[in-house]
Amino acid sequence: MADFSVYVQDPKAATLPWYFSDGKTQTISQVIFYDGPTPPPGIFDNFTNIPSLSSDLKTSSYADMIPSVIGAGLR
Repeated sequence: MADFSVYVQDPKAATLPWYFSDGKTQTISQVIFYDGPTPPPGIFDNFTNIPSLSSDLKTSSYADMIPSVIGAGLR
């Protein structure tokens, strides 16, 4: 996170770290987002090179990032 915030100056790039704990299990999740059709090569490598238990990394629209619980027509 520190490296990203210092060295990535592209205003279209964002990252949202999440930490969850239920008192027994700790989980770290990372949302990476680029507001454009394709991020520049290597911009998120420091995150995507970290081994993970699961990943759903894919290209999505901005509207896809908004939770569907908000309801149709309200996004």
